[in-house]
Amino acid sequence: MLLERLESAVNYAGSSKHKRHPHLYNLPPFKGKRGDATLCDGHAGFQPEDMRSIPSLVRRGIRAGLVSEEGRIIWAVANDGWMFEFRQTNAMQSEYHGYPLRRTEAIAEPVFRRFAQWAQEQGTQIDHDAAESCQRKYGFGNA
Repeated sequence: MLLERLESAVNYAGSSKHKRHPHLYNLPPFKGKRGDATLCDGHAGFQPEDMRSIPSLVRRGIRAGLVSEEGRIIWAVANDGWMFEFRQTNAMQSEYHGYPLRRTEAIAEPVFRRFAQWAQEQGTQIDHDAAESCQRKYGFGNA
């Protein structure tokens, strides 16, 4: 039930905090400290034209069951192997923002393993290729 509800309701809204050049994404400048925030355009090479891939990326994460128990976090693996975490920003509008995961984040390997298993058992060839790209990019052992 949660997965079906999420798949039909999730809305993505970009965050200036996770963009080196937010103006290129039609976002206001980020004011504040980024801390250890990862940058879509800086770390993962995610460009403005890649924005159109976000809905299918989020749906892939949901179909793969990469969702926190309460649905506040969705993880996904892009075709190029980058893993992204989408966090709920506004529960009333089912709005999420996302950012790339670093290999050193505790959740990275479990997300990869779950995705790779799903891709092998239920995914398409494109999903399987994404899992292999992720494994190479992050340096994880065999799934």
